[in-house]
Amino acid sequence: TVHCFNVQRYHLLNMVAYSKGAALLALSAAAPLCFSYYVGPSALKSTRLSKNPTFLHSNLLPRAQRHDLSIATSSSALSMGFMEDFVTGRDEETRRAENDKYIEQLQERVNRINDLEPTIEELGDEEMVAKTKEFRERLAKGEDINGPILEEAFAVVREAAWRVIEQRHYDVQLMGGLILHEGRLAEMATGEGKTLVSTLPCYLNSLTGEPSFVITVNDYLARRDMEKMGQVHRYLGLTVGLIQSGMTEEERKKAYACDVVYVTNSELGFDYLRD
Repeated sequence: TVHCFNVQRYHLLNMVAYSKGAALLALSAAAPLCFSYYVGPSALKSTRLSKNPTFLHSNLLPRAQRHDLSIATSSSALSMGFMEDFVTGRDEETRRAENDKYIEQLQERVNRINDLEPTIEELGDEEMVAKTKEFRERLAKGEDINGPILEEAFAVVREAAWRVIEQRHYDVQLMGGLILHEGRLAEMATGEGKTLVSTLPCYLNSLTGEPSFVITVNDYLARRDMEKMGQVHRYLGLTVGLIQSGMTEEERKKAYACDVVYVTNSELGFDYLRD
């Protein structure tokens, strides 16, 4: 069993063996460091491990001791805050509680976005475009992008997507957009609407005057996403660019200057290196 944690201080490779063949391997190259713990089936008795973090998985213990995790709290383990919590299960409980609280906060914002929907539905096409100008002016005056303007912008994008491509963001897709905007990872399976979700944070962040990038793995997907989702952004008055292999330098500069840019990871990486 391998468990990885972010640790900041250990910079050397340490291999320590003790009774009955148990071993601890801690390897790091640079901070933040990732340690992997491999621990065998014996109790932590060796004082040689007193300065090393350890983890003892219950499934590696004799059957009679599998539910007795008290041995993992012996003085031989390094007190690093997460050790006792992890072994006793409190770490999992804490993370679950924090995650539930975070989801509740997201749901509150989604509810406020839903509350705006009847008002946004009444806007005409020109009024929808005017919303983009209004948002930009409010941000230029110092309004917090994470405040009420976020919910208003998401409501506008949802309505625009329904009008232009007849796709309406579900509540869970609004959550995905909020998560991406916060710089977190949102894992979604095929068919769950990743491409549609991306329109939310892309629109919002492009209002700051800096381009938003939608990065995918090949030219076909970049063009497909731009041709479909780009309609939503253009409807709201944004410019949309596409980077493809074989483009000239001038074509690339023009595309990169747009509000929303669809590009592959390889093209973006090599353009960065060329710059």
